[in-house]
Amino acid sequence: MPAELKKLPYQLLVLFVTLALYLISNYFLAGASSPYNLVPLLFGIFVVVELFFFVGAEVKEGAQKHGWKHEIVDTIVALAVAVAIWYGACFILNTSSPLSAVVSCSMLPNLQRGDFVVVQGAPIHAYEIEMTKSEFESITNDAEVFYDNESILVKGSMFSYCVDKKIKGIVSDVCTTFIKTPELFVEKNGPLTYKYARCQMSFSDGSLSYQPCVNSVVFKGQEYFANFSHDTIVYASPENNLYSLIGDIVHRTYFKINVEGETYYVTRGDNNPIFDIQAYDYTTYKMGNLPIREDYVKGKVLGRVPILGYFKVLLSGHIQEDSQCRTQLKFTNVN
Repeated sequence: MPAELKKLPYQLLVLFVTLALYLISNYFLAGASSPYNLVPLLFGIFVVVELFFFVGAEVKEGAQKHGWKHEIVDTIVALAVAVAIWYGACFILNTSSPLSAVVSCSMLPNLQRGDFVVVQGAPIHAYEIEMTKSEFESITNDAEVFYDNESILVKGSMFSYCVDKKIKGIVSDVCTTFIKTPELFVEKNGPLTYKYARCQMSFSDGSLSYQPCVNSVVFKGQEYFANFSHDTIVYASPENNLYSLIGDIVHRTYFKINVEGETYYVTRGDNNPIFDIQAYDYTTYKMGNLPIREDYVKGKVLGRVPILGYFKVLLSGHIQEDSQCRTQLKFTNVN
């Protein structure tokens, strides 16, 4: 290894240059219908390899200079300092997970993929509603969808049902109608009624399209629209939930539900067409999501640092961006 690359400033320079190439190639080439769409993936892999290589080289060089015993002691001290800083941040911010990273583009434009977020355990602001246990349990049942004097039962939501039909290449009359005129569809889960609309989707190339999305929710006669002043939370999805396959979720709170002494949250990504509890995988996992119990919430987002979170994102294996990163969904919201 060249002598320059043994110095921390040069190692950091190489890492950030490679990360910059990854981001630039993602912007111009990801999703392109050519062999060049592999370039962002390669740069992302390079970042991960460089991280391990530089750390390994640093340990090896230290061992050669001072011996393995000394290097092991130094490593233990460094880990102890890191753990002390982590637990200090946990204590100050009142959370078990004071730092996180945004993995997807589900929170555009308010949070970007690769944002490094600071998390605080504090009271969470959202629409606050009261439910009995029976009412709460009913919101996780199959959804009853009403349209044109007809009705059907679907798992998760009408949106998830039609996504499954599209993936399987099945032409469904009801889904064709849903895509064209979603405002004709009303979806009920217990005391919650979801109203769909034809929402504008803008693409990174400047083109526009439209797709069905939930525009509002009615609960006991009152209509609630998305409110971007509500807190964004970081939560760990329970094992039996679909989103547990992703890792920690960073989404905005919509409802804070008080259920006879227990608290649950209903969340949604600012760039998602439906709520987390409406998502359902019909094909592989056959799972959906439940409302998030309070003890699964790690805290609310206090602030963000752009780009820095990419190192955690890439190390966790989320190297390729999905198509959502090139779209922005617009629906009715209040502040």
